[in-house]
Amino acid sequence: MISRRIARKAENDNYRRLANYIADAGRAGEKCLRTWCAGCWDGDDYDLAIQEVADTQGLNTRTAKEKTYHLIVSFRPEDEAKLTPAVLKEIEVELAKALGFGEHQRHCGVHKNTANLHLHVAYNMIHPEKLIRHEPFRDYLTRDRVCRELEKRFGLTIDNGRGQGSAQHLSDSAATLEAHTGQESFESYAKNFRASILASLTAEVVDWQSLHQVFARHGLVIKPYGNGLVIQDRHGKHRVKASSLDRNLAKGSLEKRYGWFQPAGMAADAVKSQDHYQAKPLHRQSPERDRLYTEYQVGMVKRKEALAALRKEWILHRESLERAWQHRRREIESMPLTKRDRFSLLQQGRQLKAKARHTLSREMEELQKKLREAFPYSSWSTFLCWRGGQGNEVALAVLRSRQRTAALRRNGVDRSG
Repeated sequence: MISRRIARKAENDNYRRLANYIADAGRAGEKCLRTWCAGCWDGDDYDLAIQEVADTQGLNTRTAKEKTYHLIVSFRPEDEAKLTPAVLKEIEVELAKALGFGEHQRHCGVHKNTANLHLHVAYNMIHPEKLIRHEPFRDYLTRDRVCRELEKRFGLTIDNGRGQGSAQHLSDSAATLEAHTGQESFESYAKNFRASILASLTAEVVDWQSLHQVFARHGLVIKPYGNGLVIQDRHGKHRVKASSLDRNLAKGSLEKRYGWFQPAGMAADAVKSQDHYQAKPLHRQSPERDRLYTEYQVGMVKRKEALAALRKEWILHRESLERAWQHRRREIESMPLTKRDRFSLLQQGRQLKAKARHTLSREMEELQKKLREAFPYSSWSTFLCWRGGQGNEVALAVLRSRQRTAALRRNGVDRSG
């Protein structure tokens, strides 16, 4: 299980909107499996509890910061059978206690609109009695520690976290990606070259151009982004903050050494990359696993091509529908009619257009559904589950290796290497 806080600026903070999203309000439960609230006087009445939270937050006029803490806890597909409603509620209670929200109001919901089951919690950061704002200190460390403890308690798969003794700490988004896809994140790929890059700073880098050449050898590019620098995939769009690799790669540190930033020149462009990011599987390599991964890659290419073709077809149909409506509207406007009759015809035309667009959308949804059934996976991890369900022994062996690793970690043995 992986936890993540979704930060919001104070001007975008809206507890009611978040609680309604958690309940999947207005969508007839298309993705929400269950909801509940806690710490509220109104008990289990979800909507009344939202108003109670709004009233509580309104009583605190001192703070200018956000008053809502949005937590997401994601789980592995293979753990779903163990995640009963009672277990999910207990997980939320333990996290609330650890974060200091045990006495605070909150709204919770379990979603299944992605490949992974995930728990959403909206915490009111304003204490219901003291009316003071609570901000957890270094909450990411607390959440990681509690997640590891809960994984062991409920027999869930052990995910990599800050408490796992890993040589490199990943951001929440990168850790979530690796845990749920079974593939290397770009952040991990870039951090693999951290030691080599830092060694080059003292051994061979004398200016910006030589630094660009070092990054280019590893299939990376360092470039400005916002007020700082990012390290980007030389052959793609993935990127991470340069300072997340090391403080010595922050914009201020590098400009002290080499002066104002200079973009890469022809010398760096001519450097041939010795490595490049491929989102490789995190499982140990073997010829059988490599053949299975090749099958997955071919399937993903076909899936993306089919989705792109479907989207192109949808755009063409929409444009054709719009042209037909524009033509019909011009015909009506050129007719010798009274204002009332013209307005009536235009209104009927708009209703027919809306109905046709709705029908088109439903048809596209059905085609997308069939496409998802043909390719029922969106990551290496879900591909393994799909092929394992078909009885593929290689996929089952890879999944079992993950379970064995989790069991060893629960028993205090780290075999990640």
